[in-house]
Amino acid sequence: MKKCFYLLAGAALLLVACNPRVASSLVTAYAPLDFREQVIVLGLNETVPQDAEYLGEVKVGDTGFTTNCSYEKVLEEAMLEARKAGGNVLKLTRHRLPSALGSTCHRISANIYKTKNQ
Repeated sequence: MKKCFYLLAGAALLLVACNPRVASSLVTAYAPLDFREQVIVLGLNETVPQDAEYLGEVKVGDTGFTTNCSYEKVLEEAMLEARKAGGNVLKLTRHRLPSALGSTCHRISANIYKTKNQ
């Protein structure tokens, strides 16, 4: 019985460890947006609209065992966090590329904003 428990716990840990680590820090949150709602992604050199309200930040990175961490996947995870906070604009503040000597994952940091125009 114990052997089965450890096997199931190990399998669950392995499944969770394969996904990128997501951490968010919110100062304000609204009702979550529907998953079909558009989230505008602003690049590192783009400016945030003047009417945007800052909601917080999100970081998506590597757990050390992450296997599914393409740029598209980490961006998708950040957009999901923005929707959960009620935000419709994601402003990238940092993008670290995979490297041979470091992480094999894309890692991003972004600020979450809410605008009325979107």
